[in-house]
Amino acid sequence: MTLFERNRARVMLTAEGEKVLRLARVVVAAALCWLLGLLAPPPATAAATGAAGSGEGPSAYVSVAGAPGDGEQALAAALTRRLSAIGVKEATAFEANVYDVQGTVRVTPAPGGKQTVIIVWVVFGPDGNQLGVTRQTKDVRKGSLDKRWGGAADAAAAAAAGDIAKLLLR
Repeated sequence: MTLFERNRARVMLTAEGEKVLRLARVVVAAALCWLLGLLAPPPATAAATGAAGSGEGPSAYVSVAGAPGDGEQALAAALTRRLSAIGVKEATAFEANVYDVQGTVRVTPAPGGKQTVIIVWVVFGPDGNQLGVTRQTKDVRKGSLDKRWGGAADAAAAAAAGDIAKLLLR
């Protein structure tokens, strides 16, 4: 056996060994999760904790695309806060049976050193069907939203939250 063949066999063994180790890690992780599930106490219910209405009301995941600066994060956070104040629980993108609120932002030039900001909010039900759309249009000073949205995000969320909540709570 040449040196090349020996090194090749060692690499193949290492690759096979890596596959076995990865599989073993997955099996151990699954076994630990199963054991933790057996040892964990049952989840508390609203009746047991005395929390009134904790299981009531819809949950929604809010996402925004196309906004300049920190607009995507700022708008999503502001709308989530506004909806939460109305009784809509915050959800993650990985949860099932939640409403999906998708915002799309488009900024176009406008006369007089301004920009037109158009925000389209589309609400989808837990089954994926579109429940409705609401649109917002506002002229702002050119470049004012290129970095931080700040109060503009909260103002846009406040204006849209009522219409979105109507779609979620019907």
